[in-house]
Amino acid sequence: MINLQMLNPNNKKFKDLKNEYLNNTFFPHIVLDNFLEKNFAKKVEKEIIHLSKKAKPYFSYNTRKFALSKIEEFGELTQKLANYLNSQDFINELENLTGIKNLISDPCLEGGGLHYTKKNGYLNIHADFQSHMINKTWARKINLLIYFNNGWTENNNGNLDVWNSDLTKKASYLPKFNRALIFRSTNKSWHGHPYPLSPPKNEMRKSILINYYVNIKRLVPLEETNFQALPEDGFFKKRFIKLDQFFLRIFSYLKRLKIVNDDSYTKLINFFLKEKI
Repeated sequence: MINLQMLNPNNKKFKDLKNEYLNNTFFPHIVLDNFLEKNFAKKVEKEIIHLSKKAKPYFSYNTRKFALSKIEEFGELTQKLANYLNSQDFINELENLTGIKNLISDPCLEGGGLHYTKKNGYLNIHADFQSHMINKTWARKINLLIYFNNGWTENNNGNLDVWNSDLTKKASYLPKFNRALIFRSTNKSWHGHPYPLSPPKNEMRKSILINYYVNIKRLVPLEETNFQALPEDGFFKKRFIKLDQFFLRIFSYLKRLKIVNDDSYTKLINFFLKEKI
């Protein structure tokens, strides 16, 4: 049975964390350690490692990672976890935490699912896509990340950095095992891990991402993931970030029209890079 036993029973109730979430640095977010029941989290981690063989590459100038978003391909416990996080019971808890009503989950895990980053991988600073690529009336509101990384330190360059609106100040969170981050998704909620990954013992950076939406029942203009250069970035890096952004905008538009899909992109990447996880 899928229920709250998957979560750490010692966790505070979400409703009691609302003020901390709303008043956190830069934009509403919260860090929750020991998010899942410990033994359950360890079993899910084993499945996630095994599932890495099925993950597909998502490579561009702005990102170098792998992902698996089809729930039916997950392991048994990972599938149960994803289904619970998409359930109305859990959504009710998220509404208590965030104050946002009528949240809905995405069973297709568009842009979400299991994410893996290998050595030298990265994800440039960005604000996530604000409109669902397929469901045109869905506005993105909340992201939930759960990490499954043991023995990591600041030197591994895997921290999730979150930035203020003008990208002048940041907070940084280690993606350690069984840590969850829940944050408000807006066009100014800048975050990422932009430095080439140097994982311990050549491991992968592993996480689950679940996104939540509100159906506003009118067309949400297409607003793809928006990558931004940091003040420290040089002239050419800034230009390449924007060029890659331009190509992403084209791809997102074609995807919404159902002319291309993620499988098309994967085939193209595999053709050129011939790299497997």
